[in-house]
Amino acid sequence: MTTLQSQATTALAGNLQQQVTPLRDGELATKFRQIFATGSEILFIANKFKVAMFERSTLVPTWTAVACGEFGDQCIAIVGTSAKTKRVFWNATGLAEPQSLDPSMVTPVLVKKALITSWAKAADQITGRLGHVSPEVKKEVTYLAANHCQFLGCGKDLGKNAVTGEKGVFSYFAHIVAASADGPRGDPIESPLLVDEPSNFLLLCDECHRLIDKAEPEKYTVELLREIRAQSIREVKRLLGTLRYPEVDVIYILGNVTGQVPHISDRDVDEALWASGLRRSNRNPESYFAFGGQHHAPHVASYWSAVFATLKFDLPALQAKFNGVRIGGGPRPRLAVFPFHGTSVLILAGRLLGDMAGTHVFQPHRNKVGETWNTRWGWPDNSVVPTHEKYRVKTLKDHTGTEDEANLIVSLTLPVPTSRLGPASATNGSLSSPTLEITVDDFGHSTIRHPSDLTFFGTVVDEAVKCLQNVWNVKKVHLYVCAPAAAAMLVGQKMQARHHATFVCYESLPGNGAFAPTIEISSQEVKVVGQNLAVSLQT
Repeated sequence: MTTLQSQATTALAGNLQQQVTPLRDGELATKFRQIFATGSEILFIANKFKVAMFERSTLVPTWTAVACGEFGDQCIAIVGTSAKTKRVFWNATGLAEPQSLDPSMVTPVLVKKALITSWAKAADQITGRLGHVSPEVKKEVTYLAANHCQFLGCGKDLGKNAVTGEKGVFSYFAHIVAASADGPRGDPIESPLLVDEPSNFLLLCDECHRLIDKAEPEKYTVELLREIRAQSIREVKRLLGTLRYPEVDVIYILGNVTGQVPHISDRDVDEALWASGLRRSNRNPESYFAFGGQHHAPHVASYWSAVFATLKFDLPALQAKFNGVRIGGGPRPRLAVFPFHGTSVLILAGRLLGDMAGTHVFQPHRNKVGETWNTRWGWPDNSVVPTHEKYRVKTLKDHTGTEDEANLIVSLTLPVPTSRLGPASATNGSLSSPTLEITVDDFGHSTIRHPSDLTFFGTVVDEAVKCLQNVWNVKKVHLYVCAPAAAAMLVGQKMQARHHATFVCYESLPGNGAFAPTIEISSQEVKVVGQNLAVSLQT
């Protein structure tokens, strides 16, 4: 160890290392400009690939570390033009961490542009920016990265210029263990052995390459970069593997629910689809029942005015999509539906979508403590296949053979007591009409957590609708649904398109929790209860 290195080590042990922010070239140049404008003197201490910047003024005559990081073209330009002021100094120490050195222990010299240009060229050589990579290694590294930057959160397409879009080669082959023992993460034994080893490279954009080699090399260790590489390769394989999945057209049914405006991103959708073995088609996602985030109260007249104004446009568009008119006359496309809306709207949307094969409905989930997954629309990793007995139909009041109306209660998120039902369904807390209830043992918003939940729940809804229409032969069903979004929509899907009974949808009133009717859905039309609003459902 040299005397200078020994002194630096002693200084570090004595807590003389000053905490400074690592900066990239442009940021460091800006910082230099700001400090230089105050009249202070500036000292750069450099190792072989990185610098630390210190300042001192007439008021504070000792050097203070202010920044460290990458010293590149922008720094060279501005520092070089300041050389004649004789207020900028330079010292190249060869230390791993220049900011750890006590500046009083070095002999600075006045900066010269030729000096710093020569240093920068040597730094590029040491960090591999000017180094040789064999064609075979380039081919393999590029293939494993799918020609995109492998740095976490970047992913730039390295086959085109990020600013101009011009096609070309904009990739850098960054060594994990430096090609030179003197470089960042260099090692006297491993550096020569791994200099042209494919597993020792990351494919990076220029900015990310400078970050790991010159701005923050101490942060990006060999272990961390190897994990970044491995994670990138896994992600590329996963994403390319989705190309074999069947395509679906994406449909959003999103609205304001009790003041909660939903948000869904492309990434949310893709993660949910991929986890289900699907991928989106090249057709843009379409939104239905998107009538403005200000409407969220289903018992306010303006709510349904907005719904029906939207429905007049949405219904023909949906029918054209289902009939294949909008896709060149082909068969109905596979659909992936992402629902989060008021209960009555979800039931109506389900009625319009129908129960045809190839419609995949996704359920938004609420995170529980300790649970994580890529998107709230994907099925939780720890979900289990439910038993066939999870959902069951109970007869709360039997049909005598003469009643034309009945109640269907769906109690999944919470039980619906008789006292909350509307006057057409119960009187003084007692059921006044034949009543079926679909229920579970454990109520909650997480009832629907596995794709099989929707399958088994749908079977039970079929059973209930068959009893209401084919056994009891009722003409009107009062429908009370307390269920997750996907389940509410599935109830609507199970309404037969032709000759089904009229379903009167109910939702709870604010405050007292009593249920009141919202809309009636017949085989012919949908209309708002108590308002002169109706839309035909006939194709």
